[in-house]
Amino acid sequence: MTEEIAPGGTPRTPEVDEVLRRIGRNLLLFQQIEHLLKHLVASSRVEGNLASVQGNFEERRTKFQKQTLGQLAGQFVDELLADAGERDAPDRVEEPWFSFGFTIQTDSAFVEQHTAEMKAVVDARNDLIHHFLPRWSPASSESTEAALAYLDEQRAKALPMRDRLQGFVKSLQDAATAHAQYMASPEGKREVELSWLRHSRLVLMLGEIATKTDRADGWMVLSTACHVIRQHEPTELVDLHKRFGHRTLKKLMQATELFDIVDEPTARGGIRTIYRINPRFQLEISPVPATAGERGVGQPANS
Repeated sequence: MTEEIAPGGTPRTPEVDEVLRRIGRNLLLFQQIEHLLKHLVASSRVEGNLASVQGNFEERRTKFQKQTLGQLAGQFVDELLADAGERDAPDRVEEPWFSFGFTIQTDSAFVEQHTAEMKAVVDARNDLIHHFLPRWSPASSESTEAALAYLDEQRAKALPMRDRLQGFVKSLQDAATAHAQYMASPEGKREVELSWLRHSRLVLMLGEIATKTDRADGWMVLSTACHVIRQHEPTELVDLHKRFGHRTLKKLMQATELFDIVDEPTARGGIRTIYRINPRFQLEISPVPATAGERGVGQPANS
């Protein structure tokens, strides 16, 4: 029967086997940390429309699957421990755009502490992979005892990082579950619909035009606004029902709940529709980015 040989050509002993077992244990622990980081960084941001959101997530996950533990450690700090701020949708959105972001609220002291502790984990992992074997002499009981102590100390220092990241993953999963439940609720569906309508280019244009009214009472004539839009963005008034689910511009505006809309008599005995931004929503109407062909879009024509 062939005798089993340990690294360095030394016969296997229970003590040598225990060193090998603890090496494997620690390697699995470092892999756990690496996989937790990959999951956290890849899942911390998901965005896109209905057709692209899943593909965008898969592309992001593939990107981080190829990164080293050290790279992932840096990405974790940049993506999750920093204030992400507002995330902008594309300049021109033709259908609902979804964005989910997860960050960890903390302070600079924690970021500094975490960064130092994660660097220690990365260094320990690299030391085990690249430098442990040359230092260990399986034939020496003293070297083997030192190796066992080294591996236990290494594990003890890495476990808190593994546990911390597991806690972050649970928080991320809880947030994603709560978000999904809200999006599936009547309140969530209504919020999505309102947000989509309110941030459509057509509604933003109507809001911008309303702020440029020359009437002292602050109201804008809807037909005047339509004339301005037809001059600069005629396609915005086409297929309203197909695009927004409302057959008329007036019904679309009512659905946004952003505007006050009333009918007023004209000097010739007719009726015309006027509107204004409801004072509660003045800050929600932001200027529409203008192109060279849209200069002056906010200036209404004479009614």
